[in-house]
Amino acid sequence: MTNLKLTRRAAVASAMAGVASAALPARAQDFPSRPITIVVPFGPGTTNDVIARQLGQELTGSLGQSVVIDNRPGATGNIAADLVAKSKPDGHTLFIPSVSQILNQVTNNATTDLTKDFTPIAFAGKGLYSMFVPNELPVKTVADLVELAKKQPGKLNFAGYVGGVPQFLGEMLNRAAKINTVMVPYKSTPDALVDLLANRIQIWYTPVTSGMPVYNAKQARMVAVTGESRAGIVPDVPTFKEAGYPDLTVEISYFLMAAKGTPKPIVDKLYAAIDKALQVPKVKDMLKSQGVEDKRGGPADLTAYLNEQLVRWTAIAKLSTPAPEKK
Repeated sequence: MTNLKLTRRAAVASAMAGVASAALPARAQDFPSRPITIVVPFGPGTTNDVIARQLGQELTGSLGQSVVIDNRPGATGNIAADLVAKSKPDGHTLFIPSVSQILNQVTNNATTDLTKDFTPIAFAGKGLYSMFVPNELPVKTVADLVELAKKQPGKLNFAGYVGGVPQFLGEMLNRAAKINTVMVPYKSTPDALVDLLANRIQIWYTPVTSGMPVYNAKQARMVAVTGESRAGIVPDVPTFKEAGYPDLTVEISYFLMAAKGTPKPIVDKLYAAIDKALQVPKVKDMLKSQGVEDKRGGPADLTAYLNEQLVRWTAIAKLSTPAPEKK
């Protein structure tokens, strides 16, 4: 009798395990069951937003549900990060961060942890930063800028904000070239651009995507980009590396994440859909025209990238002006 009971229990346990394992792919098969929201940590027109909107259009068709773009700027991306981290881990709420959120982490300015509070899904492209100077400044190359800065120590200003990429780029160039340019803090890119065009600041570090309208209108001069190689959209603009400053090689990757605990079958389905969308010619062409270059990869690739970048930017931040302490 005892053996019979054990056999029955084993059979029931085996059946329940079968039901559970069968349920996992069903959850992915049923996903998405409602509209998907991509939360963007910055305003409309930023690179994160441009990528999200291009992906959203393509994913709407491939996943059979509408994709809503939710811009939640503020607190250097922490508002958006908090929203996604606290969302239900079912793949219906996604986050599209970039290096700014990595910098929040290393400057103790983050309210969430990229490696602990989120599930990595996929890369969504990459881009470069650029350096602009006013047209009236007698500078056409990085060498010209360094020479002028050495003649006028402390007189050339660059736009930035504490803990942001522009601050670090400015300080990295200062150290590498042994010059003294001074950061002027700005709350918004438009305000900084107005002062650049008026020559109230002499250096503007901005993503190539954001700088293209200025470059195309010839309102200011793009002197260099931060790539290992030149940007495809501005092949005439040299890199900092070509100018002799390899430390200023900075690539900005954009990626998608969901709340921690999102089931693997759903993550896999999202990754497959995103990777496929990024290979659609019209999507590739549109992103390329905005200065966004192809970069694809799944959860394991993204995890490795985050760990690598956290190490790199932690080392850079230790050499930079300390960010304000968290209150």
